[in-house]
Amino acid sequence: MAYGISLLLNAELADAVSERWHNLAAAGVSRSMPDFGYPPHVTLAVFDRLDAKVTAVALDHVFRHANRFEVTLTGIATFGPGSGVCYAALARSPALHLLHEAVLAAVGQTCRPHYQARHWTPHCTLATGLTDLDLARAQDLLAQGWPIAGGFEAGDLVEFAPVVGIKRWALSSIRA
Repeated sequence: MAYGISLLLNAELADAVSERWHNLAAAGVSRSMPDFGYPPHVTLAVFDRLDAKVTAVALDHVFRHANRFEVTLTGIATFGPGSGVCYAALARSPALHLLHEAVLAAVGQTCRPHYQARHWTPHCTLATGLTDLDLARAQDLLAQGWPIAGGFEAGDLVEFAPVVGIKRWALSSIRA
């Protein structure tokens, strides 16, 4: 089992991502994300081993002080040939990078390499396990309809696969 820490998208943005997941499924390209059984999200970190109780307490402080903030999905991208992954790219967000750094510091463990500081590419996964041909098909199918703006509404700590929720934190509304 692995552990993930992610940010959940607000309802409007989650619906837009889910629609793209279902478009890929209907075209026979991929059902990976609808079948995963977890809502649209941006993963901040993945760990192979964690003490879930200790981690949840460490993240209490981080997420208690985290406000909701906006995010823009700019378009479809891949991690390149052979990666098997297509995703919605995110516009640059200092708030997201600061939260990512705060989460890594609070957990204090080594996460998987692609989630470590300076190696992390913020993204919202649209499909996994694709051949290069299906990566190209996914890009063609989902080329239109970007950018999409929305926001993050919650932080989440889960164990997977299958996905089992450990703790969820609602992000605070921004106070005037």
